[in-house]
Amino acid sequence: MCYSTSTSKHLLLEVLTALGLVLSVLLVSCTDTLKASPRLSTNPSRDNDSCDQPRPAHNKLSLAGLAYGPSHTGQDPTLGIFPSSEEIEADMPTLASLTRHVRIYSSTGSADTIIRAAKAAHICVDLGIELGHNPIENAREMTAGERLASNNAVHAIIVGNEVLQRGDLSEKQLRSDIKQVRAKLGRAVPVTVADTDTQWIQHRDLANAVDFIAVHIYPFWQGASIDSAIRSLDQAYTRVKQTFPHKHIVIGETGWPSDGPPQGAAVPSAANQARYLREFLNWAQVKGVQYFYFDAFNEDWKVHEEGVGTHWGLYQQNGKVKPALSDMLPGSASSTLRQRSYRDVYVGGPESGFVLGMDTSEHHRQWLTANGGSLVLTYPANQQWGVMFITVGPPAPLGHRPSLDLSAYRSLVVDLHAAVDGQCVRIGVKDKNQPDNGSETTVPRCLTAQWSTITLPLNTFTGADLAHLYVVFEVLFQGSSSATLDVRSIRYRIRA
Repeated sequence: MCYSTSTSKHLLLEVLTALGLVLSVLLVSCTDTLKASPRLSTNPSRDNDSCDQPRPAHNKLSLAGLAYGPSHTGQDPTLGIFPSSEEIEADMPTLASLTRHVRIYSSTGSADTIIRAAKAAHICVDLGIELGHNPIENAREMTAGERLASNNAVHAIIVGNEVLQRGDLSEKQLRSDIKQVRAKLGRAVPVTVADTDTQWIQHRDLANAVDFIAVHIYPFWQGASIDSAIRSLDQAYTRVKQTFPHKHIVIGETGWPSDGPPQGAAVPSAANQARYLREFLNWAQVKGVQYFYFDAFNEDWKVHEEGVGTHWGLYQQNGKVKPALSDMLPGSASSTLRQRSYRDVYVGGPESGFVLGMDTSEHHRQWLTANGGSLVLTYPANQQWGVMFITVGPPAPLGHRPSLDLSAYRSLVVDLHAAVDGQCVRIGVKDKNQPDNGSETTVPRCLTAQWSTITLPLNTFTGADLAHLYVVFEVLFQGSSSATLDVRSIRYRIRA
Protein backbone atom coordinates (compact mmCIF):
# COMPACT_ATOMS: atom_id res chain seq x y z
CA MET A 1 0.00 0.00 0.00
CA CYS A 2 2.10 2.92 -1.26
CA TYR A 3 0.99 6.40 -2.17
CA SER A 4 1.88 9.13 -4.67
CA THR A 5 3.19 12.38 -3.22
CA SER A 6 1.58 14.58 -5.83
CA THR A 7 -1.48 14.88 -8.04
CA SER A 8 0.26 17.22 -10.47
CA LYS A 9 0.54 14.49 -13.09
CA HIS A 10 -3.24 14.17 -13.15
CA LEU A 11 -3.52 17.86 -13.93
CA LEU A 12 -0.86 17.65 -16.62
CA LEU A 13 -2.62 14.81 -18.39
CA GLU A 14 -5.92 16.69 -18.26
CA VAL A 15 -4.30 19.75 -19.82
CA LEU A 16 -2.62 17.70 -22.53
CA THR A 17 -5.83 15.92 -23.34
CA ALA A 18 -7.75 19.19 -23.48
CA LEU A 19 -5.22 20.57 -25.94
CA GLY A 20 -5.62 17.51 -28.10
CA LEU A 21 -1.93 16.66 -28.00
CA VAL A 22 -0.75 13.23 -28.94
CA LEU A 23 0.57 11.38 -25.89
CA SER A 24 2.05 8.41 -27.64
CA VAL A 25 5.46 10.05 -27.95
CA LEU A 26 5.49 10.77 -24.25
CA LEU A 27 4.51 7.21 -23.41
CA VAL A 28 7.20 5.76 -25.64
CA SER A 29 9.83 7.96 -24.05
CA CYS A 30 8.83 6.68 -20.62
CA THR A 31 8.87 2.99 -21.57
CA ASP A 32 12.17 2.18 -19.91
CA THR A 33 11.17 3.91 -16.70
CA LEU A 34 7.86 2.07 -16.52
CA LYS A 35 9.58 -1.25 -17.07
CA ALA A 36 11.94 -0.51 -14.20
CA SER A 37 9.05 0.39 -11.87
CA PRO A 38 6.01 -1.42 -13.29
CA ARG A 39 3.76 -0.35 -10.43
CA LEU A 40 4.60 3.36 -10.49
CA SER A 41 1.47 5.37 -11.11
CA THR A 42 0.11 8.86 -10.85
CA ASN A 43 -2.41 7.42 -8.40
CA PRO A 44 -1.33 6.46 -4.90
CA SER A 45 -0.63 2.76 -5.30
CA ARG A 46 1.87 0.08 -4.56
CA ASP A 47 5.30 0.87 -5.97
CA ASN A 48 7.11 -1.74 -3.91
CA ASP A 49 6.09 -5.37 -3.92
CA SER A 50 7.15 -5.76 -0.29
CA CYS A 51 3.96 -3.92 0.72
CA ASP A 52 1.70 -6.29 -1.19
CA GLN A 53 -0.83 -8.35 0.71
CA PRO A 54 0.74 -11.77 1.37
CA ARG A 55 -0.65 -14.92 -0.14
CA PRO A 56 -2.84 -16.37 2.60
CA ALA A 57 -2.12 -19.72 4.18
CA HIS A 58 -4.45 -22.56 3.19
CA ASN A 59 -8.03 -21.71 4.16
CA LYS A 60 -6.86 -18.58 6.00
CA LEU A 61 -7.20 -14.85 5.37
CA SER A 62 -4.56 -12.19 4.82
CA LEU A 63 -4.90 -8.42 5.21
CA ALA A 64 -3.82 -5.46 3.09
CA GLY A 65 -2.88 -3.49 6.21
CA LEU A 66 -3.07 -3.79 9.99
CA ALA A 67 -2.78 -1.35 12.89
CA TYR A 68 -0.09 -2.48 15.35
CA GLY A 69 0.31 -1.52 18.98
CA PRO A 70 3.25 -3.44 20.51
CA SER A 71 2.38 -3.26 24.23
CA HIS A 72 2.45 -6.51 26.17
CA THR A 73 0.56 -7.21 29.36
CA GLY A 74 1.52 -4.71 32.04
CA GLN A 75 3.10 -2.25 29.60
CA ASP A 76 1.71 1.23 29.14
CA PRO A 77 3.19 3.84 26.78
CA THR A 78 1.46 6.63 28.73
CA LEU A 79 3.66 5.64 31.69
CA GLY A 80 6.78 5.28 29.57
CA ILE A 81 6.74 1.48 29.82
CA PHE A 82 7.51 0.06 26.39
CA PRO A 83 8.25 -3.43 25.07
CA SER A 84 11.84 -4.52 24.54
CA SER A 85 13.39 -4.95 21.11
CA GLU A 86 13.22 -8.73 21.61
CA GLU A 87 9.49 -8.53 22.32
CA ILE A 88 8.83 -6.43 19.23
CA GLU A 89 11.00 -8.62 16.99
CA ALA A 90 9.11 -11.68 18.23
CA ASP A 91 5.81 -10.21 16.98
CA MET A 92 7.05 -9.78 13.42
CA PRO A 93 6.67 -13.39 12.18
CA THR A 94 3.02 -13.37 13.27
CA LEU A 95 2.38 -10.00 11.62
CA ALA A 96 4.20 -11.07 8.43
CA SER A 97 2.01 -14.15 8.12
CA LEU A 98 -1.03 -11.87 8.04
CA THR A 99 0.07 -8.66 6.29
CA ARG A 100 2.97 -6.81 4.69
CA HIS A 101 1.90 -3.36 5.85
CA VAL A 102 1.38 -2.03 9.37
CA ARG A 103 0.38 1.30 10.78
CA ILE A 104 1.86 2.65 14.03
CA TYR A 105 0.79 5.73 15.94
CA SER A 106 3.83 7.45 17.43
CA SER A 107 7.34 8.38 16.30
CA THR A 108 8.80 8.17 19.81
CA GLY A 109 8.79 5.30 22.30
CA SER A 110 9.06 2.00 20.42
CA ALA A 111 8.78 3.47 16.91
CA ASP A 112 12.44 3.18 15.94
CA THR A 113 12.56 -0.44 17.12
CA ILE A 114 9.34 -1.31 15.29
CA ILE A 115 10.58 0.17 12.01
CA ARG A 116 13.90 -1.69 12.16
CA ALA A 117 12.19 -4.97 13.07
CA ALA A 118 9.55 -4.48 10.37
CA LYS A 119 12.20 -3.81 7.74
CA ALA A 120 14.02 -7.01 8.67
CA ALA A 121 10.70 -8.87 8.31
CA HIS A 122 9.93 -7.19 4.94
CA ILE A 123 6.96 -5.30 6.38
CA CYS A 124 6.18 -1.72 5.32
CA VAL A 125 5.26 0.90 7.92
CA ASP A 126 2.94 3.88 7.84
CA LEU A 127 4.48 6.01 10.57
CA GLY A 128 2.31 8.08 12.87
CA ILE A 129 3.33 11.40 14.39
CA GLU A 130 1.28 11.69 17.56
CA LEU A 131 -0.10 15.17 18.17
CA GLY A 132 -2.10 16.60 21.03
CA HIS A 133 -2.53 19.70 23.19
CA ASN A 134 1.11 19.93 24.28
CA PRO A 135 3.24 21.87 21.76
CA ILE A 136 6.51 20.67 23.33
CA GLU A 137 5.51 17.02 22.98
CA ASN A 138 4.23 17.70 19.48
CA ALA A 139 7.58 19.18 18.47
CA ARG A 140 9.39 16.17 19.89
CA GLU A 141 7.15 13.79 17.94
CA MET A 142 7.58 15.74 14.72
CA THR A 143 11.36 15.82 15.02
CA ALA A 144 11.43 12.08 15.66
CA GLY A 145 9.09 11.35 12.75
CA GLU A 146 11.14 13.47 10.37
CA ARG A 147 14.23 11.49 11.36
CA LEU A 148 12.62 8.06 11.15
CA ALA A 149 11.20 8.81 7.70
CA SER A 150 14.71 8.36 6.29
CA ASN A 151 14.27 4.59 6.71
CA ASN A 152 12.87 3.24 3.45
CA ALA A 153 10.62 0.85 5.37
CA VAL A 154 8.48 3.95 6.07
CA HIS A 155 6.01 4.30 3.20
CA ALA A 156 3.85 7.16 4.50
CA ILE A 157 3.68 9.67 7.35
CA ILE A 158 0.42 10.21 9.24
CA VAL A 159 0.62 13.57 10.99
CA GLY A 160 -1.90 13.41 13.83
CA ASN A 161 -4.51 10.83 14.71
CA GLU A 162 -8.08 12.12 15.27
CA VAL A 163 -6.80 15.47 16.56
CA LEU A 164 -9.76 17.24 14.95
CA GLN A 165 -12.20 14.73 16.42
CA ARG A 166 -10.77 15.35 19.89
CA GLY A 167 -10.44 19.10 19.38
CA ASP A 168 -6.73 19.03 20.21
CA LEU A 169 -5.69 21.21 17.27
CA SER A 170 -7.33 23.57 14.81
CA GLU A 171 -7.25 22.86 11.10
CA LYS A 172 -4.89 25.81 10.70
CA GLN A 173 -2.41 24.41 13.22
CA LEU A 174 -2.66 20.96 11.68
CA ARG A 175 -1.92 22.41 8.24
CA SER A 176 1.12 24.19 9.68
CA ASP A 177 2.42 20.97 11.24
CA ILE A 178 1.95 19.06 7.98
CA LYS A 179 3.84 21.75 6.10
CA GLN A 180 6.70 21.66 8.61
CA VAL A 181 7.01 17.88 8.52
CA ARG A 182 6.92 17.78 4.73
CA ALA A 183 9.61 20.49 4.48
CA LYS A 184 12.01 18.58 6.71
CA LEU A 185 11.67 15.12 5.19
CA GLY A 186 14.90 13.97 3.61
CA ARG A 187 13.10 12.06 0.87
CA ALA A 188 9.73 12.03 -0.88
CA VAL A 189 7.29 10.31 1.48
CA PRO A 190 3.51 10.68 1.17
CA VAL A 191 1.98 12.66 4.04
CA THR A 192 -1.56 12.62 5.38
CA VAL A 193 -3.75 13.09 8.44
CA ALA A 194 -5.99 10.40 9.96
CA ASP A 195 -9.44 11.36 11.19
CA THR A 196 -13.07 10.30 11.10
CA ASP A 197 -15.27 10.56 8.02
CA THR A 198 -17.28 13.34 9.72
CA GLN A 199 -14.16 15.43 10.36
CA TRP A 200 -12.85 15.02 6.83
CA ILE A 201 -16.15 16.18 5.36
CA GLN A 202 -16.26 19.14 7.75
CA HIS A 203 -12.66 20.11 6.88
CA ARG A 204 -12.67 19.63 3.12
CA ASP A 205 -9.88 22.10 2.42
CA LEU A 206 -7.52 19.98 4.51
CA ALA A 207 -7.38 17.56 1.59
CA ASN A 208 -5.30 20.12 -0.30
CA ALA A 209 -2.51 19.71 2.27
CA VAL A 210 -2.24 15.91 2.08
CA ASP A 211 -1.32 13.29 -0.52
CA PHE A 212 -4.17 10.91 0.29
CA ILE A 213 -7.13 10.64 2.67
CA ALA A 214 -6.79 8.35 5.71
CA VAL A 215 -10.30 8.01 7.10
CA HIS A 216 -11.55 6.14 10.17
CA ILE A 217 -14.93 4.48 9.70
CA TYR A 218 -16.44 2.52 12.59
CA PRO A 219 -20.01 1.28 12.23
CA PHE A 220 -19.65 0.16 15.86
CA TRP A 221 -19.20 3.72 17.14
CA GLN A 222 -22.17 4.78 15.03
CA GLY A 223 -24.30 2.28 16.96
CA ALA A 224 -25.00 0.17 13.87
CA SER A 225 -26.10 -3.43 14.41
CA ILE A 226 -23.87 -6.14 13.04
CA ASP A 227 -26.53 -6.83 10.41
CA SER A 228 -26.27 -3.27 9.05
CA ALA A 229 -22.58 -2.68 9.78
CA ILE A 230 -21.19 -3.07 6.27
CA ARG A 231 -24.02 -1.03 4.80
CA SER A 232 -23.20 1.74 7.28
CA LEU A 233 -19.51 1.55 6.40
CA ASP A 234 -20.22 1.61 2.67
CA GLN A 235 -22.42 4.69 3.02
CA ALA A 236 -19.75 6.54 5.00
CA TYR A 237 -17.03 5.55 2.54
CA THR A 238 -19.17 6.63 -0.41
CA ARG A 239 -19.76 10.06 1.16
CA VAL A 240 -16.03 10.57 1.60
CA LYS A 241 -15.28 9.36 -1.92
CA GLN A 242 -17.87 11.71 -3.38
CA THR A 243 -16.50 14.60 -1.33
CA PHE A 244 -12.94 13.98 -2.54
CA PRO A 245 -13.31 12.51 -6.03
CA HIS A 246 -9.72 13.24 -7.02
CA LYS A 247 -8.05 11.94 -3.86
CA HIS A 248 -7.00 8.40 -3.12
CA ILE A 249 -8.83 7.16 -0.02
CA VAL A 250 -7.47 4.68 2.50
CA ILE A 251 -9.52 3.42 5.42
CA GLY A 252 -7.06 4.18 8.19
CA GLU A 253 -9.02 2.26 10.83
CA THR A 254 -12.04 0.03 11.10
CA GLY A 255 -12.88 -2.94 13.28
CA TRP A 256 -15.22 -4.46 15.83
CA PRO A 257 -14.54 -5.29 19.50
CA SER A 258 -14.94 -8.81 20.85
CA ASP A 259 -16.20 -7.81 24.30
CA GLY A 260 -17.47 -4.87 26.34
CA PRO A 261 -20.68 -2.86 26.66
CA PRO A 262 -22.89 -2.24 23.60
CA GLN A 263 -22.93 1.04 21.69
CA GLY A 264 -26.56 1.46 20.75
CA ALA A 265 -27.45 -1.50 18.53
CA ALA A 266 -23.76 -2.40 18.12
CA VAL A 267 -22.99 -5.37 20.35
CA PRO A 268 -19.40 -6.42 21.03
CA SER A 269 -18.87 -10.17 20.91
CA ALA A 270 -16.43 -12.72 19.57
CA ALA A 271 -18.95 -13.86 16.97
CA ASN A 272 -19.68 -10.31 15.81
CA GLN A 273 -15.99 -9.49 15.57
CA ALA A 274 -15.46 -12.55 13.35
CA ARG A 275 -18.46 -11.67 11.19
CA TYR A 276 -17.41 -8.05 10.76
CA LEU A 277 -13.87 -9.03 9.82
CA ARG A 278 -15.00 -11.47 7.15
CA GLU A 279 -17.67 -9.18 5.69
CA PHE A 280 -15.38 -6.15 5.71
CA LEU A 281 -12.60 -8.01 3.89
CA ASN A 282 -15.09 -9.18 1.27
CA TRP A 283 -16.36 -5.60 0.86
CA ALA A 284 -12.83 -4.17 0.58
CA GLN A 285 -11.86 -6.73 -2.04
CA VAL A 286 -14.93 -6.07 -4.16
CA LYS A 287 -14.52 -2.29 -3.89
CA GLY A 288 -10.75 -2.32 -4.31
CA VAL A 289 -10.30 -0.31 -1.10
CA GLN A 290 -6.98 -0.08 0.73
CA TYR A 291 -7.20 -0.22 4.53
CA PHE A 292 -5.59 -0.79 7.90
CA TYR A 293 -7.68 -3.09 10.06
CA PHE A 294 -7.74 -2.25 13.76
CA ASP A 295 -6.08 -3.92 15.70
CA ALA A 296 -3.39 -6.63 15.69
CA PHE A 297 -3.32 -7.44 19.44
CA ASN A 298 -5.46 -6.60 22.44
CA GLU A 299 -3.80 -3.93 24.58
CA ASP A 300 -4.75 -3.89 28.25
CA TRP A 301 -3.58 -0.32 28.88
CA LYS A 302 -6.50 1.05 26.83
CA VAL A 303 -8.90 0.94 29.76
CA HIS A 304 -10.48 4.39 29.21
CA GLU A 305 -12.23 3.73 25.90
CA GLU A 306 -15.81 3.15 27.03
CA GLY A 307 -15.20 -0.42 28.14
CA VAL A 308 -14.16 -1.78 24.74
CA GLY A 309 -10.65 -0.36 24.36
CA THR A 310 -8.94 -3.57 25.41
CA HIS A 311 -10.89 -5.84 23.03
CA TRP A 312 -10.18 -4.71 19.43
CA GLY A 313 -7.32 -7.09 18.70
CA LEU A 314 -7.47 -10.04 16.34
CA TYR A 315 -4.97 -11.73 18.63
CA GLN A 316 -5.12 -11.85 22.41
CA GLN A 317 -2.51 -9.97 24.40
CA ASN A 318 -0.80 -13.29 25.19
CA GLY A 319 -0.22 -13.69 21.46
CA LYS A 320 -2.78 -16.38 20.73
CA VAL A 321 -5.29 -15.87 17.94
CA LYS A 322 -8.76 -15.32 19.35
CA PRO A 323 -10.71 -18.61 19.31
CA ALA A 324 -13.56 -17.23 17.19
CA LEU A 325 -11.01 -16.16 14.55
CA SER A 326 -8.86 -19.29 14.58
CA ASP A 327 -10.49 -20.75 11.48
CA MET A 328 -9.88 -17.48 9.59
CA LEU A 329 -6.43 -16.26 10.65
CA PRO A 330 -3.00 -17.90 10.73
CA GLY A 331 -1.79 -19.12 14.09
CA SER A 332 0.79 -17.16 16.05
CA ALA A 333 4.51 -17.74 15.59
CA SER A 334 6.23 -19.59 18.40
CA SER A 335 8.44 -16.55 19.07
CA THR A 336 5.36 -14.38 19.58
CA LEU A 337 3.79 -16.81 22.01
CA ARG A 338 7.03 -17.26 23.93
CA GLN A 339 7.74 -13.55 24.38
CA ARG A 340 4.14 -12.63 25.11
CA SER A 341 3.98 -15.17 27.92
CA TYR A 342 6.50 -13.03 29.85
CA ARG A 343 6.73 -9.48 31.17
CA ASP A 344 10.39 -8.58 31.39
CA VAL A 345 11.67 -6.43 34.23
CA TYR A 346 15.40 -7.02 33.81
CA VAL A 347 16.89 -9.10 30.99
CA GLY A 348 20.41 -7.96 30.17
CA GLY A 349 19.44 -4.53 31.49
CA PRO A 350 16.45 -2.83 33.09
CA GLU A 351 13.40 -2.58 30.82
CA SER A 352 11.92 0.86 30.16
CA GLY A 353 9.80 2.30 32.95
CA PHE A 354 11.63 0.55 35.78
CA VAL A 355 14.18 2.08 38.17
CA LEU A 356 16.76 0.24 40.29
CA GLY A 357 17.53 1.32 43.86
CA MET A 358 19.16 0.04 47.00
CA ASP A 359 19.52 0.85 50.68
CA THR A 360 20.86 -0.60 53.93
CA SER A 361 20.26 -0.04 57.61
CA GLU A 362 23.20 2.42 57.54
CA HIS A 363 21.98 3.97 54.27
CA HIS A 364 24.71 2.63 51.99
CA ARG A 365 23.44 2.98 48.41
CA GLN A 366 26.45 2.25 46.21
CA TRP A 367 26.83 -1.53 46.17
CA LEU A 368 25.43 -2.50 42.78
CA THR A 369 27.39 -2.86 39.53
CA ALA A 370 26.58 -4.19 36.06
CA ASN A 371 28.69 -6.97 34.63
CA GLY A 372 28.05 -8.48 31.20
CA GLY A 373 24.26 -8.25 31.33
CA SER A 374 23.89 -9.23 34.99
CA LEU A 375 23.63 -7.20 38.18
CA VAL A 376 26.28 -7.78 40.84
CA LEU A 377 25.05 -6.98 44.35
CA THR A 378 27.83 -6.61 46.91
CA TYR A 379 26.06 -6.28 50.25
CA PRO A 380 28.37 -4.42 52.65
CA ALA A 381 29.37 -5.81 56.05
CA ASN A 382 28.25 -4.43 59.41
CA GLN A 383 24.65 -3.78 58.38
CA GLN A 384 21.47 -5.10 59.94
CA TRP A 385 19.81 -5.41 56.54
CA GLY A 386 20.15 -4.35 52.92
CA VAL A 387 17.73 -4.37 49.97
CA MET A 388 17.95 -3.98 46.22
CA PHE A 389 14.61 -3.04 44.70
CA ILE A 390 13.11 -2.25 41.30
CA THR A 391 10.21 0.21 41.22
CA VAL A 392 7.72 1.37 38.62
CA GLY A 393 9.21 4.76 37.88
CA PRO A 394 11.44 6.64 40.35
CA PRO A 395 10.91 5.95 44.07
CA ALA A 396 8.08 8.05 45.47
CA PRO A 397 6.50 8.59 48.90
CA LEU A 398 3.47 6.62 50.00
CA GLY A 399 0.32 8.05 48.47
CA HIS A 400 2.13 9.30 45.35
CA ARG A 401 3.44 6.05 43.92
CA PRO A 402 2.80 4.85 40.37
CA SER A 403 1.89 1.22 39.89
CA LEU A 404 1.59 -1.51 37.30
CA ASP A 405 -1.16 -4.07 36.83
CA LEU A 406 0.53 -7.49 36.75
CA SER A 407 -2.52 -9.43 37.93
CA ALA A 408 -2.65 -11.38 34.65
CA TYR A 409 0.64 -13.09 35.55
CA ARG A 410 1.03 -16.12 37.73
CA SER A 411 4.72 -16.34 38.63
CA LEU A 412 7.92 -14.38 39.13
CA VAL A 413 10.94 -16.00 37.47
CA VAL A 414 14.46 -14.94 38.52
CA ASP A 415 17.94 -16.17 37.54
CA LEU A 416 20.36 -15.89 40.49
CA HIS A 417 23.65 -17.18 41.78
CA ALA A 418 25.70 -16.45 44.91
CA ALA A 419 29.45 -16.16 45.34
CA VAL A 420 29.36 -19.16 47.68
CA ASP A 421 26.96 -22.02 48.26
CA GLY A 422 24.37 -21.53 50.96
CA GLN A 423 23.88 -17.77 50.69
CA CYS A 424 20.29 -17.07 51.80
CA VAL A 425 18.18 -14.06 50.83
CA ARG A 426 14.51 -13.10 50.83
CA ILE A 427 12.61 -12.14 47.66
CA GLY A 428 9.50 -9.97 47.60
CA VAL A 429 7.21 -7.53 45.81
CA LYS A 430 5.18 -4.61 47.13
CA ASP A 431 2.06 -2.75 46.02
CA LYS A 432 1.76 1.03 45.99
CA ASN A 433 -0.06 1.17 49.33
CA GLN A 434 2.28 -1.02 51.40
CA PRO A 435 4.56 0.94 53.76
CA ASP A 436 8.36 0.83 53.77
CA ASN A 437 8.65 -0.95 57.11
CA GLY A 438 9.43 -4.51 56.04
CA SER A 439 5.88 -5.74 56.68
CA GLU A 440 5.39 -7.02 53.10
CA THR A 441 5.58 -10.76 52.49
CA THR A 442 9.02 -11.98 51.41
CA VAL A 443 10.03 -15.52 50.49
CA PRO A 444 13.34 -17.07 51.68
CA ARG A 445 15.63 -18.77 49.18
CA CYS A 446 19.11 -20.23 49.69
CA LEU A 447 21.36 -20.13 46.63
CA THR A 448 24.38 -21.90 45.20
CA ALA A 449 27.42 -20.70 43.30
CA GLN A 450 25.79 -22.00 40.09
CA TRP A 451 23.15 -20.09 38.16
CA SER A 452 19.68 -21.28 39.10
CA THR A 453 16.21 -20.25 37.96
CA ILE A 454 13.82 -19.57 40.83
CA THR A 455 10.09 -19.59 40.06
CA LEU A 456 7.83 -18.06 42.69
CA PRO A 457 4.02 -18.21 42.38
CA LEU A 458 2.70 -14.69 42.79
CA ASN A 459 0.03 -15.86 45.22
CA THR A 460 2.94 -16.53 47.58
CA PHE A 461 3.18 -12.79 48.18
CA THR A 462 0.11 -12.55 50.37
CA GLY A 463 -1.17 -9.05 51.01
CA ALA A 464 0.23 -7.58 47.78
CA ASP A 465 -2.30 -6.15 45.35
CA LEU A 466 -0.98 -7.48 42.04
CA ALA A 467 -3.14 -5.01 40.12
CA HIS A 468 -1.18 -2.11 41.66
CA LEU A 469 2.42 -3.26 42.07
CA TYR A 470 4.97 -0.58 42.84
CA VAL A 471 8.06 -2.66 43.77
CA VAL A 472 8.09 -5.37 41.10
CA PHE A 473 11.15 -7.10 42.60
CA GLU A 474 13.20 -6.85 45.75
CA VAL A 475 15.94 -8.99 47.23
CA LEU A 476 16.61 -8.59 50.95
CA PHE A 477 19.89 -9.36 52.75
CA GLN A 478 20.05 -9.79 56.52
CA GLY A 479 22.95 -9.97 59.01
CA SER A 480 26.32 -8.27 59.49
CA SER A 481 28.37 -10.39 57.07
CA SER A 482 29.06 -9.16 53.55
CA ALA A 483 27.62 -11.13 50.64
CA THR A 484 27.74 -11.11 46.84
CA LEU A 485 24.87 -12.08 44.57
CA ASP A 486 24.38 -11.95 40.79
CA VAL A 487 20.99 -11.36 39.15
CA ARG A 488 20.70 -12.11 35.43
CA SER A 489 16.99 -12.16 34.60
CA ILE A 490 13.78 -10.97 36.27
CA ARG A 491 10.53 -11.77 34.45
CA TYR A 492 6.86 -12.22 35.15
CA ARG A 493 5.29 -15.27 33.51
CA ILE A 494 1.66 -15.86 32.65
CA ARG A 495 1.68 -19.56 33.46
CA ALA A 496 2.41 -20.78 37.00
